[in-house]
Amino acid sequence: MSESQLSGVAVAPAIALCPGEPRLSVEATNRLLLRHGLNRALARAVVHDAVAAVMPLSPEEELPLIAGQVQALGLRNEAELEPWLATQRWSRDDLRAMATLAERLRRWSHWRFEHEVEIRYLDRKAELDRVVYALLQVAERELAEELHQRLRRGEMSFAAAVEQFSLGTERDTHGILGPVAVSGTATEIGARLRVSREGQLWAPFAMAERWIVLRLERHLPAQLDAATRDQLLHELFAAWVDSQVEGLLQGEPLAAVPQPEQAITS
Repeated sequence: MSESQLSGVAVAPAIALCPGEPRLSVEATNRLLLRHGLNRALARAVVHDAVAAVMPLSPEEELPLIAGQVQALGLRNEAELEPWLATQRWSRDDLRAMATLAERLRRWSHWRFEHEVEIRYLDRKAELDRVVYALLQVAERELAEELHQRLRRGEMSFAAAVEQFSLGTERDTHGILGPVAVSGTATEIGARLRVSREGQLWAPFAMAERWIVLRLERHLPAQLDAATRDQLLHELFAAWVDSQVEGLLQGEPLAAVPQPEQAITS
């Protein structure tokens, strides 16, 4: 099939789907990207590559990453690598770029956003706090109120109430859920857990055609440990990438990506 048959009009330059024919015009390729919702993924790849280009790694740092990539591909030696590269139409530089991309992005985001982590942590601490809570859900309000009263008076354990009456998967854990971030719970549940005291039993409330009885078991305040720091760095980097992607999709040129060397000397 010729280029004119694929795109309607012969337009140069053209994009090859494989070596030789068929070829797509740039216009036809753009229409396909938009039609199948691939333009955002392409814009994200552009941003990621721009970041990777300014984050240097030494040859000694690259080698184990490349070796790990080759191993992950199931390739055992150079004799297997060369045909694979040919099949993918990759060069050695392509292999190196893909093998080191994640590490370059990780290092750049650490350099760029490390100083913002504590501010974001303080802003989001209430959402990052984790809780362990007991939950029971039934279909009828009257049953929920009766069980709430029996629990409040100590006539029945929460586990027993869940095992006998609850309708959700919490039956598998005797009604106990967590530890989980407060932000990861349903809105109606999280709003109560944020202001609960340990052991506080909430009166029944409606949620998604069920009646819920809720009790806070334990409150686990967030700490700015290594895992939380990595999570916040990832969030800051992802938000920055999203802003760059939106700019590209609105027709704005990609702004110059800050370089670590410039920051160190400034």
